[in-house]
Amino acid sequence: MTGAVRRKRDDELVLNIFAAAIGFAPKRVWCPAPSIEHRTAPYPAPGTIRIGTKDTAEAGARFSPSPYAVVVESGTHRAFIGVQAEAGWHRWNYAAFDVTSRGVRVRVDLEGHTPLPAAAKHIRARVIAGAAGEDRYALLRRGLARLYPAAYKARARKTPAWWSRPTYCGWGDQVGMSLALEGPGLESRCLAYCIQGLYERWIRRLDEAGVPFGTVIVDGGWSPGGVWKPHPAQWPDLKGFIAGQHEKGRRVLLWTPLWYHDGLPDAWCAFAGKKRLAADPTHPAYRRFLAAQVRHLLSPDGFDADGFKVDMLSCIPCERGARSYEHFGRNRAIADPHPLIRLHVRAWGCELLYLLQKTLYRAAKAAKSDALVTSSSVHPYFHDTFDMVRLHDTGAVKGDVIAAMKARADLARATLPHHLVDADDWIPYDFGKWLRYTSNSHRIGVPCLFYSERFVRSFDAEPVAPPVRLATLRKISRAWRKAPHVVGADQ
Repeated sequence: MTGAVRRKRDDELVLNIFAAAIGFAPKRVWCPAPSIEHRTAPYPAPGTIRIGTKDTAEAGARFSPSPYAVVVESGTHRAFIGVQAEAGWHRWNYAAFDVTSRGVRVRVDLEGHTPLPAAAKHIRARVIAGAAGEDRYALLRRGLARLYPAAYKARARKTPAWWSRPTYCGWGDQVGMSLALEGPGLESRCLAYCIQGLYERWIRRLDEAGVPFGTVIVDGGWSPGGVWKPHPAQWPDLKGFIAGQHEKGRRVLLWTPLWYHDGLPDAWCAFAGKKRLAADPTHPAYRRFLAAQVRHLLSPDGFDADGFKVDMLSCIPCERGARSYEHFGRNRAIADPHPLIRLHVRAWGCELLYLLQKTLYRAAKAAKSDALVTSSSVHPYFHDTFDMVRLHDTGAVKGDVIAAMKARADLARATLPHHLVDADDWIPYDFGKWLRYTSNSHRIGVPCLFYSERFVRSFDAEPVAPPVRLATLRKISRAWRKAPHVVGADQ
């Protein structure tokens, strides 16, 4: 494909739903994904809700993607309105819902990568009337189950018990260490502190405090962004580290970023003109390479890890605000207008993300049947590409952090009812909110801990990373051990 990218009339598939088809004139519209400000209340009509594989103002909870659906309301009346596509035809990043009293206009942005006549045969908007007394999440679940029934069928396979045990993720400690030693600065410096010896040190502190965690996540920095091979200086014996955790009855997940092209050949990458943007999952050689890497990382003959924390989903190729993603902290904007992004095979949007996650997931399960893959796609189309929904970074929450994260968890359970929920724990700036959330996160999902040594208070001003005392870790430990559903909490 060639030519400069400009938004054109034929970039958007427009689907109109009139008030008569809805059954009432909409006065409010609810976005299932919380906003960047953690808003969960409906918006007045007229108004527009924009949902994408990247955050928008209305759907800003870092999910990639959340469901392309809204609930419209008037008085006690509610209706679900969602975009449905056949397999292989989720070829968009963004969809907008323009809501007025006359109805809803749904605009699916194809970004110039799929002809409108072809898309119109495979993509549609659906309306499902709400039942009396049915709350928004129940209606959302019922609507999506109608559109994507496979995601709501009961799973025949039993969930491994170890998936539900509390998790320790080293990202917070990596950031805290970088700030403590180097002072205020960029978060990305913490990649240099993903070091085997530091992880062993942080785990010793958790053991001393009696924290009942059963899974360790080795986070960003253990490998180059695109090739997933351990840095020998930082991880001289990753296999030995994993074996040591196995001896203690624990499992180990590895952070795996999607889309990063660090270390990949040009042939396996998406380009805008001469500018390399991201890994290209449509290239069969890249998929074979990725599958081989996954097998080596999980196989007992390789490193014998137990699964992956899949991250950076929103770095997906996109014509709107195109960027190049080399590694965490190393990305740059592509100036507009730019040549249309080139891939090995024509595909786009959610389908690229589905293909990439599915490739990783199949390889993981082939290497180790009980491998755990976590991700942050809360759309039922992605139900067979991972096992556990990660609620993702909290960000700065002005209000109740527990309520904010519970809203994300409620969305995850409505869209993927058979997936576990990882409560996550990347909460900087406010120590009190972090401690309260971490001590109670077992009420939301599988509890997780990001800090064992230093808390990230600020990236800009001292004190940047005050210490986390053992007494604080013991307080978290006691809270988790009181939760009867936390597997392994009695250890």
